[in-house]
Amino acid sequence: MISFHKSVRCPTSQELLDFHSNEMTTKHKNAICKHLSSCDFCGAEVEFYAHCPKVGDEKVSITEIPSPLFELAEALLNNKHKDYSLLNKLLNENEGLTLREA
Repeated sequence: MISFHKSVRCPTSQELLDFHSNEMTTKHKNAICKHLSSCDFCGAEVEFYAHCPKVGDEKVSITEIPSPLFELAEALLNNKHKDYSLLNKLLNENEGLTLREA
């Protein structure tokens, strides 16, 4: 199975955004181009930026992620052993849903 995730060797999201906006040195841009040739995840992230409107100099406020969404994301990211008990608990508490194994 192919892993589709960011690794410690990947450029940061800010670096990929700068790459997309062409706001970096040629040397750094070449290093990211080389990385993109072998990393589908970062390639998808750059593609995402291509379809998003540029914010420009507009100030964007930072908000905290809602607690239920944070807990769900944490449960999904930490679910290496396909244990759906925490996911089911979160889904049941918020929507009365359950997740079954495939």
